[in-house]
Amino acid sequence: MNSVRNAAMPCFDLEGKIALVTGAGANGGIGHAIALGYARAGARMAIADCDAAGLAQTSAEIGRLGEAPLAINCDISDPVQVAEMFETLSCELGSVDVLVNVPFFFPARVRPHELELADWERMLAVNLTGYFLCCREALRVMLAAGGGTIINIGSNAGELALGRGAMPYSCAKAAVHQMTRELAVEYASADIRVNALLPAQTLTPGLRAHLDTPRFRDHVLPRILAGLPQGRLLDPEDYVGPAIFLASDAARAVNGVLLPVDGGNLAMNAGGSHTWPAS
Repeated sequence: MNSVRNAAMPCFDLEGKIALVTGAGANGGIGHAIALGYARAGARMAIADCDAAGLAQTSAEIGRLGEAPLAINCDISDPVQVAEMFETLSCELGSVDVLVNVPFFFPARVRPHELELADWERMLAVNLTGYFLCCREALRVMLAAGGGTIINIGSNAGELALGRGAMPYSCAKAAVHQMTRELAVEYASADIRVNALLPAQTLTPGLRAHLDTPRFRDHVLPRILAGLPQGRLLDPEDYVGPAIFLASDAARAVNGVLLPVDGGNLAMNAGGSHTWPAS
């Protein structure tokens, strides 16, 4: 029986695949975890981030697992840097089988009528245009190679409104979701799959910094946890398995999917609850 089970597992590994994870710096969260998870699953890794120190740390961690990754300092909102990143990747590794788009920018929370145009434009430049630029370059490579996989990191904010100053971020993520669907339809016949993971509130370093502030701990966190049926914040490691699945041959017929990895957040009605009354 064990031999039967083991025979089914190779379709879930990434052995022989070349994967690029943007936003993979160790001072992030989800991209860092996915990059390490892909390396453990056998992928040959390229990682990118605009944070040089975080990128170096992730590179060292992957190197301790086996082959050192190709590490590229890149701000994905800059089309020149994105083009140079893919040129470097092509010269060094030859191709790319998997692209994971992770970076995000979130300005200071303000009400929409107080939002500065520069913050709106920076939000779109990183969270939407940057994803498009990376997708466009990857698609050119994948078309020439005869196939590939793209995974975008979306958000529960792109499906339902969060309030609390999240409007520009939510708009960008909603657009990423639709871009994912459109690209999936556009390139399915070329054996290119495009899917997205939709996180809920996750214990990234940025969120951890707020945990000890009284306002967040006493007012914001209880509200967040009330909307997470699993009763906990998500952890970056929660995304590794789904990201490996979507990149693997096990998901060869999975295309255009927005996969929530959110502890049940999007499944719960706004008036619902995951707790029962005390009596």
